[in-house]
Amino acid sequence: MEKNNVILQENCKKDKVKTILFVVMIVSFLCALFSTIFCVSLYEHTFSDFAETLSYCMMQNPYNGVDGARSIYPPIAFLPFYLFALICKPELAQYLENIKNLSPSESYYPYMVELSQTTNFRIAFILFYLIVTALILLVVAKMSKFKGTKLVYLLISVFCFSPFVYAFCRGNNIILVGLLVLLFFWLYNSEKRWQRELANVCLAAAAAIKIYPLLIALFFIKDRRWMDLLKTICYALALIFLPFLLIKGGFGNIREIWNNFTTFNSGSGRNESWGNIGFDLFASKIGLSLFGSKTLYSLLSKFLRYGAIIVTLVAIVLSKNTKHKFQPALMVILTYELWMGVSYYYTMCALIYPVIMYIICFNDLSKFDKWFYGICFAFIAIPVPFWFIFENFFVCQLAGIALLIKTYIDLFTDFQARKKHKPLEKVETKEIERQEK
Repeated sequence: MEKNNVILQENCKKDKVKTILFVVMIVSFLCALFSTIFCVSLYEHTFSDFAETLSYCMMQNPYNGVDGARSIYPPIAFLPFYLFALICKPELAQYLENIKNLSPSESYYPYMVELSQTTNFRIAFILFYLIVTALILLVVAKMSKFKGTKLVYLLISVFCFSPFVYAFCRGNNIILVGLLVLLFFWLYNSEKRWQRELANVCLAAAAAIKIYPLLIALFFIKDRRWMDLLKTICYALALIFLPFLLIKGGFGNIREIWNNFTTFNSGSGRNESWGNIGFDLFASKIGLSLFGSKTLYSLLSKFLRYGAIIVTLVAIVLSKNTKHKFQPALMVILTYELWMGVSYYYTMCALIYPVIMYIICFNDLSKFDKWFYGICFAFIAIPVPFWFIFENFFVCQLAGIALLIKTYIDLFTDFQARKKHKPLEKVETKEIERQEK
């Protein structure tokens, strides 16, 4: 009788997760549908980021401005897309011809919008997006080990994950970074050595494409995997710098890309844009908007950004043997996303791993943690569609900060509990040894 009750309780728990996934699927699908219709029909920059990426593939040098562009990304961020660029090669050639002789006062955006509305370009982008999304769904299915309708609910919810939808609307290749980060965490503890090595390469590739994901390498400190940390950094450096040999000007473009990068991050209004979810936005709203002080803004920005790095570093060192399944990964991902000077909402694509792990571990969490993490993830995963219209993701930023603070509390609390429990284990071990003697 007791055995039947236990089985019944387990089934109820499983059904609860299934019910939650069903509700999440419905809400996320409606939000994604509304957002996509709005973006494709009214948003003038639809797919514009992918148009920029493909145009770099066709330029002899996308860094020095001669071909009309000053890219901030290393060659590895766009060269892998060359095959997709071939699908719309004539359209790209026309776009490059249009922007080549623009004066400094003229904008290239009208021509980019024109390119992004061509049929061949949209075929290239949708093909890329479907390939990457299919791989993400495949990894999620293997990670979750869900089956039947429960797996269907999960996969549809992931497909409609709002950071993915926003990346789709913008045409940003950061969804590829989301896939690489997901693969890194999935393969991190694999029993097979080659898969663990592949995990290192995936994280290095993510860092080479967008630079900042290299902060996720702090995760290696948790298990004291110093050799993997070193190898990942070496892989990232190789992927960042060696492809410059394929670009006209070679390594001489490194100075150009650095100048372009610093100019981009210091662009007027970028730090104050509500589309920015980083600590820099929070600091700018207090320092510049509220008090009109550049000094206060600068000090507050540095305090938040570098303070988070220090606290994360301490927390990850203390999290070895922690009972928490997804909090360490969530912490390093949020640190990377909030630390960037200009961090747009689509960077939250990388949060797909801790979100999936939260669902998998749902029945093992306390009631408070279920609600707290669930609500914060909901603000990130299923934002109200008007956030897409006004590009105001401040609530997502607050949810990210709340999650980061909660991971600090969980990991520090767990460390204190393990520290207190350790002496008791030693006493019990000695007592057992005494009795055996």
